[in-house]
Amino acid sequence: MILNRHLPNILNLRDSFMLIVGNILGIGIFTTSGYIAQYLSSPGSMLLLWIIGGLLSFCGGVTYAELSSRFPKAGGDYNYLSSAFHPLMGFLFGWSALLVTYTGSIAVIAVGFGHYFLNFFPTNLQEWSFILPVFGLKLEFIKLISIFMTFLFTYINVRGLRTGSTGQNILTMGTIVFLFIFIFFTLFSKEGNWQNLTPLFSNKLNFPVIADMGVALIGIYFTYSGWTVLAYMAGEIKTPDKTIPLATWLGISLVTVLYLLINVVYLYAFPLNRMINLIDIGFQTVLVLLGQTLSFFFLLMISIAVLSTLNSTIMSGARIYYAMSREGQLFSGFSKVHPKYKSPANALWLQLFWSILLILSGSFNQLLTYTVFVMVCFSFLSGISLLLLRKRSEDKNVCYQAWGYPITTFIFIGVVAWIMINTLLKHPLESFLGVALVLFGIPFYFYFRKKYVWNVL
Repeated sequence: MILNRHLPNILNLRDSFMLIVGNILGIGIFTTSGYIAQYLSSPGSMLLLWIIGGLLSFCGGVTYAELSSRFPKAGGDYNYLSSAFHPLMGFLFGWSALLVTYTGSIAVIAVGFGHYFLNFFPTNLQEWSFILPVFGLKLEFIKLISIFMTFLFTYINVRGLRTGSTGQNILTMGTIVFLFIFIFFTLFSKEGNWQNLTPLFSNKLNFPVIADMGVALIGIYFTYSGWTVLAYMAGEIKTPDKTIPLATWLGISLVTVLYLLINVVYLYAFPLNRMINLIDIGFQTVLVLLGQTLSFFFLLMISIAVLSTLNSTIMSGARIYYAMSREGQLFSGFSKVHPKYKSPANALWLQLFWSILLILSGSFNQLLTYTVFVMVCFSFLSGISLLLLRKRSEDKNVCYQAWGYPITTFIFIGVVAWIMINTLLKHPLESFLGVALVLFGIPFYFYFRKKYVWNVL
């Protein structure tokens, strides 16, 4: 019988560093540049925005580092929002994570891996599918791959944090090595043209240009997203008040350098105007600079990067539901820890079950569209929570202090607020539907609250 409810703190600096880097590096860097090119007027503006994106991530990272050192336990935003505002706010964050945002992200990442992995198989197998008996659902080969990989990495993490972390270290290191190899060989290719980077900046810098750069920054900011992962694992990190800030700083610094160099590669391969809406820009760059014969290398690189993100998302997401269950805001069984592997096994299986349903339904993309506004809202509120907690705190030396506070925290809050408003203005219907989806969880909060109080009495 599973009785223990405590997770071991065994993650060191290396593990934490690999976790944050692996969670940031994903498919985004191979697609985003082609999308944002339409908003930019010069090569220099693209490179500058990727640097700014790294700085903004750093501001968010140090903010979350202090929050996680104040709450060195599983759950991340769930803990901050519950403490700074009200337990209902924390519950609604966890509710949205379970219903759509985290499980939906797992589904998207798994299916994204499937799309790339299919290229290793012959065409007839890629198109293979069958109908599930009784349910009548059409199950394509890509969904089988997606479900299998989600199950595999869930099982690896059920086998214990050390097993999951070791797998994460291997995948992240493989991604880093592959990316540096990609950068080295493409920059030394003779097929590119350095003239694509000139003039580095145009002479025009007016309000429309700045506004367009702001829109482009949204895509860049989301490509950097993932640095919050350590907040959800804080209870399992050794000396979190020291490890999390250092791992965050090192991780974001490395990713910023990699992102900047990769975009130099893109500009070496294409002039800015030819990059516009080139969604598979990473693959097209390989074709231009290295040729068709090395396309296999690129597919392998992408696959490893996506699996790294999948593993870290599965690992961190389950900690939210585990924390909710411990606080009586979810069925108590999901806070139980495996007696042998010391992992939140039940929370992991719950996450797997819902992720598979989303993969089978195929509707998670629309659900994620609805909740983008909600995701940004919770990030904004988590930033605000540090201001509130600081104001209430009597002893200001009890934990790590965010570097540059309050300036870095205000920068983070300001940027997130701007993205939130921009999202609301551009997608009002989807934003309101996302809020409605989250508010639907309120009755469940009172149900679990009443059940918890009754059990305590």
